[in-house]
Amino acid sequence: MDWFQSKTTQMIALAGIVSTLAGFGYTGATYVNRITNLEAKIGGIGDTESAQQVIEERFAAIETSVQFLEKSIDSIDVPDVTEIKTDIATIKADLESLDSNLTKLENKNDNPLNG
Repeated sequence: MDWFQSKTTQMIALAGIVSTLAGFGYTGATYVNRITNLEAKIGGIGDTESAQQVIEERFAAIETSVQFLEKSIDSIDVPDVTEIKTDIATIKADLESLDSNLTKLENKNDNPLNG
């Protein structure tokens, strides 16, 4: 019976050691997986930083373009059109005067007694 008890104790001890090692292996694999995921995220942060740098460079280029456009707009010389407006108003008044004179002449021919 001592032999059986001794062998059973050895088997239980062996099963305990194997299960402990298996637990350590599983936990170690979980930690390795976590480390791999963290490394991937850290690599993604580097990609994000380089993409951010590209975006900042684009904004700087856009800002330079906007400044150039503002300077171009400020340098545009707008002509004075007040004389043109006055000339157009004068031409309109002359046309209205001619139209009323033409109407008077047409009405003059409508009178049969007008020689």
